[in-house]
Amino acid sequence: MAKKSGKQVARRKDAARVAFDDKKYGHALFSATFEYSELTFARASEQLGLRLRSALTAASFASLVGLILVILIDESLVVLVGVLFVISLALVFTTSRWGDIQLRYARTTTLAAPATAERRHVVVCEDAVHVENEEGELGSYNLSDLRVVHATGEFVVAGFGHGRYAYVPRSALSENRFHELVRFLDGRCGR
Repeated sequence: MAKKSGKQVARRKDAARVAFDDKKYGHALFSATFEYSELTFARASEQLGLRLRSALTAASFASLVGLILVILIDESLVVLVGVLFVISLALVFTTSRWGDIQLRYARTTTLAAPATAERRHVVVCEDAVHVENEEGELGSYNLSDLRVVHATGEFVVAGFGHGRYAYVPRSALSENRFHELVRFLDGRCGR
């Protein structure tokens, strides 16, 4: 009895995979299929709330400066010093745990990692972004709702508000197509 070669097994797995159909969305400008796992989820979550972290860091710095000024001006204001110290401590703690906060928040959004790795497919049309996996559509997001685009050299995360996000890795597209996608999304952001 002949042993099955690795190529036969790989072909059978590929044949068993669902083929995604871009035609159902009309004219697709960009289309990307990729593996989505806990690792890609963690990397995508790193892009959430970056402005808030900067604001919290600035507020932490401002409260520490305020604390020092109150002590220098009138050291008898013990209650105010205590309040400013507690605020500073809370803000420093929050910014130091920012990665955990991002992950916890991301688990409540459409970026949430699947129990096991899955294939995801993202189709960007002129008016919407569609995200689906092998079981069906995960969401359709109107580009008029696009609020923020976070692009790194490795991926792009588009935020549509209310916990709705689309993730596309650079490896799912050619280098030029990836940069065109980022420019397209940036151009549509906040319209």
